[in-house]
Amino acid sequence: MATTRTITNAWVTRTLPDIFYEEPEIAEDAVVQEAALDRIKHLLMQRYGKRADVFISGLFYVAYDIADGNRRVQPDCFIAFDVDAEAIRRNLPHFWVWEAGKVPDFVMEVASPSTAANDLGHKRDLYAELGVSEYWRFDSTGGELYGQPLVGEHLVAGEYQPYESQVGEDGSVRSYSELLDLEFYWNGEEFDVLDPETGKTIDLLDKATDDLDKATDALEAERKARIAAEARERALLAEIARLRHQQTTR
Repeated sequence: MATTRTITNAWVTRTLPDIFYEEPEIAEDAVVQEAALDRIKHLLMQRYGKRADVFISGLFYVAYDIADGNRRVQPDCFIAFDVDAEAIRRNLPHFWVWEAGKVPDFVMEVASPSTAANDLGHKRDLYAELGVSEYWRFDSTGGELYGQPLVGEHLVAGEYQPYESQVGEDGSVRSYSELLDLEFYWNGEEFDVLDPETGKTIDLLDKATDDLDKATDALEAERKARIAAEARERALLAEIARLRHQQTTR
């Protein structure tokens, strides 16, 4: 579970390598990842986006060698705890590891045909070498590209060890992140992030909609109960009137 400590790096050195940055071409199938990535970043931003000591991104490179700016990697989504998020934003275009004071703690890759092999091979090895605490992979095809739809791994003695995944009777998959204290979930159609205590989504919009639905259901139940009570009252009054009429006609 993520903890908070005093931020010691204040971006005072600002040592940027004097080097030409080669910009790689964007993969033609990048659109395959877009919907899932938007959903993932949306949910993680809801949980951590307001914290000044947490930086979340999926747009920028992580540059990890002060001597060679082209030694860098671009995760689909990453989180760094215990950093000065605003300073990182001011000093973009990259997440400079030597300036931020650490590597990201969490990385998630989303599968596409052109990136899957790299995610399973070179990137996985690099993240372990850099010391990224958790490495997650999500495959919206159900596992055609990664072999599994949802895989989470945590670093143990420099090697990634898998977290346990739970497969439901409906084929849904969920797995718990110790670092984030959250459950990742995929039901075959939609990716979600759940509160492990309640099993409910952390999506504030979905929760608000659910709360509204519950309130609407409660109001409807109250309306039906009131109508039923009024009907019983009318029936009782009618019975009283009938009995009185019998008394007066004897």
